[in-house]
Amino acid sequence: MEKVTSLLEKYDYFRAAQLRSINPTSESSKILTLVIQDDEGEDTDRITIEFKDIKSSKILVNSVLPMLDMMGGISLIKENNLYGFSLGRDTAMLHVQNAPLYIIASDITITEAQLNN
Repeated sequence: MEKVTSLLEKYDYFRAAQLRSINPTSESSKILTLVIQDDEGEDTDRITIEFKDIKSSKILVNSVLPMLDMMGGISLIKENNLYGFSLGRDTAMLHVQNAPLYIIASDITITEAQLNN
């Protein structure tokens, strides 16, 4: 969870990020992609979060994801051996499940990449 907290703090909870896509990799796994952009709108960093063994989720279609208001940032919490992702700054799994977009899974893998412009 230290890596998650460090990443959230590094990118200011992704308040200025763009949620690009949420794609299935299997029936119980999805990969979520966030990008950080510079002042010119060019992608500078890509963060992917793979959610494995998804227990519950509310997913929006990819075409609306880039239009979501990210000023509230994201939450990525761990409670009762489950990871909860949601839009906004939620602090408990109960709040995560009430978000307009959320994923609750048993395991996550985070990959961070700097993009060459």
